[in-house]
Amino acid sequence: MDLQAVTFPALIIANNGWVQYLSRAEELSLWTTSAINKYNKRRVVLYDSGDRGWEVDSITAVKPPGLYDRLLGRKIPVSLSLRPVSEAAFQVICEALTQAIDADDEILTQTVSASDLKASVQKTWSFRSLVHALKSSHAI
Repeated sequence: MDLQAVTFPALIIANNGWVQYLSRAEELSLWTTSAINKYNKRRVVLYDSGDRGWEVDSITAVKPPGLYDRLLGRKIPVSLSLRPVSEAAFQVICEALTQAIDADDEILTQTVSASDLKASVQKTWSFRSLVHALKSSHAI
């Protein structure tokens, strides 16, 4: 599957601490080659406003990047291959978010402690409440 199956807005969560609110699919359409390489080796999930979870299986360049694209760190068009999270999507997303908080390098936890942020996340039950908790904590 690709991004057309995802209902935006959505959250993207990687196990290295990257968490971002995405208002539209186009925000995921351009990546640097180093980001493609980095996140193809990590667990990345999407959680959409339809309360569905998605595992990112792969991120691939639409066409092979040129030498200058790689050297200058230019963003190139990509496609994402997604797989739906079939069982307990919200639980999977919360576990991924907990891993991201644990791996965070103080981006998510600039204004709130990791334990307080985890506690806020544990009190959520849907996409809307999760986004509210993250925004209230200034994590996104």
